[in-house]
Amino acid sequence: MERRNFLKLISLSILFVGLNLFSSVKRSVKFKHGIASGDPTDSSIILWTRVTADNNKKILATYEVSDTKDFKDIIASGQYQTDKNKDFTVKVDVLIPKNFRGKQIFYRFKAEGVTSKIGATTTLPQSPSNFKIAIFSCSNYPAGYFNAYNAASKDNSINMGIHVGDYLYEYKQGEYATENAVQLNRQPIPNKEITTLNDYRLRHAQYKTDVDLQALHSSIPMACAWDDHEITNDAWKDGAENHQANEGSFNIRKRNALKAYFEWMPVREPKNQFKNWKRYKVGNLVDIKLLETRLSSRSEQIKLTKYITKEGIFLKEGFYKTLNNKKRNLLGKEQLNFVKENVGSNQAWNVYAQQVLLASLKLPSIPSDIIDMLPDYQQYYKTVIKEDLPYNLDAWDGYPSEREKFLKIVGSTSKKNLFIAGDTHNCWANNIMLDDKFVGAELATPSVTSPGASENFNGMISSKQLENAMMLKNKNLKWTNLADRGYLTINFKPEIATTEFIAVDTISSRNYKTKILKRVEITPEQELT
Repeated sequence: MERRNFLKLISLSILFVGLNLFSSVKRSVKFKHGIASGDPTDSSIILWTRVTADNNKKILATYEVSDTKDFKDIIASGQYQTDKNKDFTVKVDVLIPKNFRGKQIFYRFKAEGVTSKIGATTTLPQSPSNFKIAIFSCSNYPAGYFNAYNAASKDNSINMGIHVGDYLYEYKQGEYATENAVQLNRQPIPNKEITTLNDYRLRHAQYKTDVDLQALHSSIPMACAWDDHEITNDAWKDGAENHQANEGSFNIRKRNALKAYFEWMPVREPKNQFKNWKRYKVGNLVDIKLLETRLSSRSEQIKLTKYITKEGIFLKEGFYKTLNNKKRNLLGKEQLNFVKENVGSNQAWNVYAQQVLLASLKLPSIPSDIIDMLPDYQQYYKTVIKEDLPYNLDAWDGYPSEREKFLKIVGSTSKKNLFIAGDTHNCWANNIMLDDKFVGAELATPSVTSPGASENFNGMISSKQLENAMMLKNKNLKWTNLADRGYLTINFKPEIATTEFIAVDTISSRNYKTKILKRVEITPEQELT
């Protein structure tokens, strides 16, 4: 009896093993969403991928790191089990051996006999003579091809990328910047405004299938921050312009967006998801603070239309009382303390990378008949121009009291300050002043694909006319480009930072050319001219 039971057990075991082997052979595994690295320190790096299989069983993935592309010598390796609760994403924080820190290394993933493509990355160097970063913002998949990503992936002089937000957009087909999506076969997936966890995961997945985005992520480490569209347009701490009551709880939507974000992005997850500000210290050369201006503390944006009566009268006193309220936050007390604790000395360039423009900007005089031809939501420009108001209250112009606090902290110690922004889709080079004292230069990157200011006027005003008028109106604005898509690079050396605004000539075709729109040399304590 015991022998019979033993043989039965053996038979069942063989059958079980056989079924597992058969299942393993039959399962199709792919790395269709590419690979990525990010959030480098001087000793470690985040490695990321996503494993796609034709069933929902758990997957054990292996990562390997080598100092050579042939992977002859493995300098770090490990395993990571992923499942549907992580949307089958794989994210590991890899400690790099001392001998290979600050040098180019290569990585790949394996799962069930399938190997991913090979990526290149590096930890932060400790004694560099120069360090070059590339800045990206506003990459709207339906609006056009990510040629800017492709161009940057081919530039071997770039050491690190920073995406300052709007990595993806939440809209459905037929809404913002989707006019050419069908022609380009870039319709948003899913075809709805994304609100649920599954929606956000699907949208991230679509973006990560883009070959140019994959090329960028596999070529350099990236530091990434969200802006509003990773959640929904004009988001603030407790709501958003593009979130309505019939779309459910904003808090739940926000948490859905962030869960998908931390699954799909090559970034470390902080203990509190909303407090996603970070520091990247590149020896004594560059000290980068990547800030968060949307979800942790931001007060609701001022809606200018609330201060315009039906008769068209502007309620000036009420507007300025609200605008100058000292309780209005963009960064909040805790993040301001982070800035204060991490203000570097004059030895390193202190770089503050964040989402929205720091400089104050006003619109030049634009004829009313032209404004009348703009969408209804832009009709408030008439009041902005007539009353000489800041035009973008979603940026720092809507939070002047906290901007003053921020600049006092930043300027208290360091004289080598540089501010970086995205959000506007346009190029800007500004002098940042506090009480007529120069604090640092601000550089804002153009969008990867999202339409710029000149496109909003549909040819009614030429981009050159608008650019010249903006510079005449704003004395601290030293250069702008309102027409081109692209990205920004900054090459840091101890006493000079060389900036290049790089444009692609088209986003409607994968056949593109690049050009340098503007080169700016930045030296400590010197205003832009």
